[in-house]
Amino acid sequence: MRTAVLSDIHGNLQALQAVLAFCDASGVDDYICLGDVVGYGAGPNACVERVRTLTDCTVAGNHDYAAVGLADLNTFNPLARAAAVWTAGQLTGQNAEYLRERPMVLETADAVFVHAAPYEPEAWHYVFDADDTEVCFAQTDRTFCFLGHSHVAFICVARGQGREMAASSLISDGCRYVINVGSVGQPRDFDPRAAFALWDRSRGEIGIVRVDYDIAGAQRRIVAAGLPPSLAERLAVGR
Repeated sequence: MRTAVLSDIHGNLQALQAVLAFCDASGVDDYICLGDVVGYGAGPNACVERVRTLTDCTVAGNHDYAAVGLADLNTFNPLARAAAVWTAGQLTGQNAEYLRERPMVLETADAVFVHAAPYEPEAWHYVFDADDTEVCFAQTDRTFCFLGHSHVAFICVARGQGREMAASSLISDGCRYVINVGSVGQPRDFDPRAAFALWDRSRGEIGIVRVDYDIAGAQRRIVAAGLPPSLAERLAVGR
């Protein structure tokens, strides 16, 4: 069973299409989405509709909630706020209702899935590095904690009291894992390629995957939509 865990698509249809093409060619069996399907990019409805056809397992992101009036726009910086207002004006009623109904957290017997962090998920805490994962390990007893929000992709492996940062890892008994799956639509770790996590249960592996996509096309759509040009420019540098 191969599961693709996606997050922070942010209305970037070109990036999402490239990731899904890669997943289809790689034999992915199912998908989980960690939120922020919209915000920043020029294809909010197309991205929501594509996610809706992929999976029922989608949690809420802060930009999703902002676009449907469930998050305080005063907490957003001016660029994010402008994008949220624009997105709210674009969403169809059906797509807005879908985002409004997303839960904050999903859990299985061995994993927790959340947009920001498993503690106070409504506060949208950022997880950037190994230090930030400590409270995640402390707040859940699941073997796997999948999250996004910071747009910085990594895996932190807990082996007893030790911590190891990795881009991929074999799954070992007695270890626990915090997996920041990064961002499909707006990476911020200086790698502009779309990022997501591939969880291969049958092979006992988990890893961060990077996929090239049509950045120039995504940039043109952002500019043509009248969104702030800096939202297009940042895609080329992954920041």
